[in-house]
Amino acid sequence: MKELIQEFLDYISKEKNYSQNTVISYRTDLTDLCRHLEKTMGEKFSIKDVTRNEIRPYLRELIMNKLSKKTYNRRVASIKSFFKYLFVTEQVEKDVGSAINSIRTETRLPEFVGKDQMIDIMEHFTETDFATSRESLMFELFYGTGIRLSELYDMKLNDINPDRDVFSVIGKGSKQRILPISAHIKRKYKLYAEERKTALMEAGKESEFLFISLTGTHLSKRQIQRIIGEKLNLLATVHKTSPHILRHTFATHMLDKGADIMSVKELLGHESLSTTQVYTHVSLERLKKIYKQAHPKGK
Repeated sequence: MKELIQEFLDYISKEKNYSQNTVISYRTDLTDLCRHLEKTMGEKFSIKDVTRNEIRPYLRELIMNKLSKKTYNRRVASIKSFFKYLFVTEQVEKDVGSAINSIRTETRLPEFVGKDQMIDIMEHFTETDFATSRESLMFELFYGTGIRLSELYDMKLNDINPDRDVFSVIGKGSKQRILPISAHIKRKYKLYAEERKTALMEAGKESEFLFISLTGTHLSKRQIQRIIGEKLNLLATVHKTSPHILRHTFATHMLDKGADIMSVKELLGHESLSTTQVYTHVSLERLKKIYKQAHPKGK
């Protein structure tokens, strides 16, 4: 089974272009299932002998260990994908994963920063040196375009084309998308580009990546998270302070202002419309406005 797991991981990584984080999660989940089956069926068990009756005790064990619903459902998704792959590639006769169900979970509405507070945050930056110009551009890109942390982390200096008012990012599945940039982003990009050039010259280094440290090294995702988190802790009244909350804020504010949901879907780089639709639940201001304008007794 270990060889089949590796074969499956190679497939989703190279053929399906799944992100590295997803591949790592699948590896963890399937390796844990493999350990369970080795205990219950013997170390030399055949994958063809595995049925849902061998998998169900493992799932019950996860529930008994009080695994969170989210993690449990991820384990189920990993198992289902793995056995579907084995069935499609004719390495097993039945898709035993198709009979496994996930647990119903409550839908959590994404948290976001209010409009007035977001304006105050964006006006906080003085942009007088390398660090503040860098932080200002980070916030403007996260909030102004809705990009993911991984997308901002991978950005190269030449990915932004201020002359055409666009920039490109590589999203999930290694898919490229072109996004528009505002006058605010163009201005902050030019300010940071000059500070960045000076920092690299003083450090005696070169870098193709957009976001670097004062010593010229590529900023890590953790460093970016820390920079955004510190500012949100200081300036925003939200429970979570990750860069992703700025993505939520971008989508929510766009819909509140009347943006078409399909356009928001494309801007966010979502594969499915259902992923974007979660933001319609938090766009109550837009719904109230439409109601007041359209209904005879709305006022």
